[in-house]
Amino acid sequence: MRKKMNFNNKKSKKKAVLFTVILMFLFFICSFLVLVNRNYFLIEKGFKNISSMINSYFVSNSYSVNEFSTNVLSSKLAYLEKENEELRKSLDLDKRENEYVVAEVINHTMKNWFDKIEISKGYDSGINKDFAVISNEGLIGFVSKVSKKVCEVDLITGVSEDNMLSVIIEAKDGNISGVLNGYDNKTGLFKVTGVMSKNNVLAGDRVVLSGYDKPSYKGIYLGQVVKEEISNYGLSKTIWVESSVNFDDLILAVVVKEQK
Repeated sequence: MRKKMNFNNKKSKKKAVLFTVILMFLFFICSFLVLVNRNYFLIEKGFKNISSMINSYFVSNSYSVNEFSTNVLSSKLAYLEKENEELRKSLDLDKRENEYVVAEVINHTMKNWFDKIEISKGYDSGINKDFAVISNEGLIGFVSKVSKKVCEVDLITGVSEDNMLSVIIEAKDGNISGVLNGYDNKTGLFKVTGVMSKNNVLAGDRVVLSGYDKPSYKGIYLGQVVKEEISNYGLSKTIWVESSVNFDDLILAVVVKEQK
C-alpha cells in the first residue's frame, strides 16, 4: 500500500513539474511575441477584431442603462466629434481624405506607456505596416502591426539606437541633417545626434523627418529645438528637441497613407 502511495505521489510530482514547464514555455513564447516587432498572427487578428467589436457593443449599449450613463456617452461622443473636426481643420484633411485616416486611441497600457498604443482602424481602412501616425501637434509614431479593424502603433518616444530616424533641422542658415536616436522620458526631450554642420542651430528651429527612410515621411513635423550641446572638441553637436504632442493624453490619431 505504501509503495502504491509513493508511486502516486511521484506521478503527481511529475505532472506538476511538466505543467510548470509548459506554463513557463508559454510565458516565454507570449513574452517574445509581445516584444518582437512583427505582423499580427491570424489568430491575433481575429482576437483583436472580436475584442474591438465587443468593446464597441458594450460602449454603445451599456451606457444606455440610465439617463446619467446616456449623458456620459453623449458628452464623450460630442467631445470626440469636436476633436475630430478640429483635427481635420488643422491638418486640412477634408481636401485630402484619401491620404489620411482619423482613428481613436483604444489602448494605451502602463506596461508599454512610452512604446505602444492601439488605434481603431486597420487594413479595412487601407492602413499598412510602417505608415506614419500624426496628430495636429506632430509625429506620434509608426504602424507596426495591422488587423482588420485595429492596428498597433510604435510611439516615437520609443526611439533608440536600434531604430533611428533621419531628420532635418530647418536652421536659419540652411537645412542641417541629423539622426533621431533617443528620448528622455524625464525631460520629455528627443535627442538628435550626428549633426556635423557648422551652421548655427537656434532654439525654436523646426525639426522634421527627412524622408530618406521613406519618401512619404518627408516633412512630417517632429518638434522644435530647445538646446544644443557641443561634443568631440566642437566637431559634432547633440540637439535636444521638444515635441508639442502630449503623449500622456493621446485621444485621436491620424494615419498618413502612402500614395501609389
